[in-house]
Amino acid sequence: MAEIVQLVVIVSVLASLFISSSAQTCKNYTFASSKVFTNCTDLPYLNSFFHWTYDRSSGKLDMAYRHTGVSASTWVAWAINPTTLSPAMPGAQSLVAYPQSGSAPKVYTSPIQGYSTQLAEGNLQYEVTNLTASYENNEMIIFGTWSLPTNMTSINQLWQDGPLSGGSPQVHSTGNPNINSKGTLDVLSGQSATSAGRE
Repeated sequence: MAEIVQLVVIVSVLASLFISSSAQTCKNYTFASSKVFTNCTDLPYLNSFFHWTYDRSSGKLDMAYRHTGVSASTWVAWAINPTTLSPAMPGAQSLVAYPQSGSAPKVYTSPIQGYSTQLAEGNLQYEVTNLTASYENNEMIIFGTWSLPTNMTSINQLWQDGPLSGGSPQVHSTGNPNINSKGTLDVLSGQSATSAGRE
């Protein structure tokens, strides 16, 4: 009986260690490049995290968008919609990345005009510099520095993933996690809220 109790205790301890080590949050994450951000938030859908530093005097938003569980045939995107979250997709100014075999991830800017978008490359309403991406251990990270209006301290953000076919992004799922992956973020206070409903 004592051996069974001891075995149960050992299994419970190991299980708790596994759960705690596999549960990611933005606060316990260290970037391989040793880059440090002032703020971060755990996004509620699609295994995603947002890290940022905001300089109010210049309107510079230095950011990293992390998306875990990304297969080699998946694209990811993070975007700002300057006007609305209802609907959020049309008008979104997006950063898109996806893995490429044998080379660095493809990363680019894409202004979204409507629901039939194919995430084509194009210039955004806001300048984005230092745009790079990394892909390792099924985690995609998009880095960039946005030049925003200095009075724009609350942003409408949306994030997404979807399949690739022939190296081109395809339409994402319309399940609840994808449709609800949007919300507001105050880049000064760090307060965030999600917005359910049609993307």
